[in-house]
Amino acid sequence: MQKKIPHILYLGETRFPHGLAAVQRQILISKGLIAHGCKVTVLSYKGAHGTDKQFPPEGEFEGIHYRYTSGSIHAAGGFFKRNGAKLKGKVRELAHLSRLKKSGDLHACIVTTMDFDKLLIYRLWLLWLKVPLVLDYVELSTAVASRTSLRMKINDYFFDRFAVRMTDGVSAISEYLINYTKRLSPGKPVLKLPILCDFERFNIQPEVHGETRLLYCGAASYLPLIQFLLAAFDKLEVENRKVYLDFISGGTTAELEEVRTIIAQSQNKANVRLQSNIPYATIPQQFADASALLIPLRPGLQDAARFPHKLGEYLASGTAVITTNFGEVNNYEFIDGENSLVAQGYDPTTFAEKMKFVVDFPERAKDIGKNGRQLGLRNFDYKDIGLRMRCFALSLIATEKKETIHKKRPQLTQEICAE
Repeated sequence: MQKKIPHILYLGETRFPHGLAAVQRQILISKGLIAHGCKVTVLSYKGAHGTDKQFPPEGEFEGIHYRYTSGSIHAAGGFFKRNGAKLKGKVRELAHLSRLKKSGDLHACIVTTMDFDKLLIYRLWLLWLKVPLVLDYVELSTAVASRTSLRMKINDYFFDRFAVRMTDGVSAISEYLINYTKRLSPGKPVLKLPILCDFERFNIQPEVHGETRLLYCGAASYLPLIQFLLAAFDKLEVENRKVYLDFISGGTTAELEEVRTIIAQSQNKANVRLQSNIPYATIPQQFADASALLIPLRPGLQDAARFPHKLGEYLASGTAVITTNFGEVNNYEFIDGENSLVAQGYDPTTFAEKMKFVVDFPERAKDIGKNGRQLGLRNFDYKDIGLRMRCFALSLIATEKKETIHKKRPQLTQEICAE
């Protein structure tokens, strides 16, 4: 009798396939699973796109099957329509899970969310269905500075204390979150699943522009980082030189206006350029054309716990990366002057020294970028990491067999990976 292809469902995200970092991670994990013999379906219980996006509510994207159970990809307008669509989508989502389980076509679920109530519903439903739940844990909610509303604070209190306890396994993006999970839930199966990237997508020939471009790509809401980079850039002598600090930022009109105000107050404002809300498809070429890509990590709990998805894309582009010696950077082979430019501390002056290096030694910066790409290929290629997730998710079989797994996990894992 032919074995069924393992079917893994991805739950929790609502902007597939046109979202930012969280959705890009979802796509790459899914593609990695597919590359190693799994079938993947992304379920979204509600539409979250604007009317500028037009695609069917069910279909395939890069080999990944997806379905919007509300029946629409668009965010519903008005209180009653919006909540009616959510309820309809949630009921249909749970019914779909039940049908797949009944037909024997559901093996595990990966959930990515920062909402405690969503996770609780999935936990209860999947317990009843006896389907393992893997939480993809990428952020310590209570450490995110922008989550300031009372509702968020209550949600984050419960999420960070109980989420990992409510799962069968955790895929954590950082050593901090791995250790945090082990403290809260000793014995919990944990997989380190770092940033991922499709290196083929970023293998692009750069265009020659005859200028030095120091590029930062990030949300307009990250104002402290933007201010830090402007402070560092102001320490460079750029007058009458083709040396530019470029920002690619997405955000609301108000957020972008605040960024423009901050830029206007900087000393080297004439050499600072801002692009806003550009199509994601143009990003690989932008990264390839840059002289250096900027991603300062801060000495705080938020950056200790997370690992920015953008760093993988930076490395994949083959452009030199300028960062700081904090967080996950210290857990991989980032070597200053060899495969990256690592400032010793979160300080505008030391960061500016790395910027100046790129301006003064452009050819050496290019070699550093090439070496950085090799570093990324060794550690963050989605195809390699997909095998780890496949073995991990499928080892967390249904509750009634967990005692057998505990006794025979090494053999079981080998069998699953060999299928």
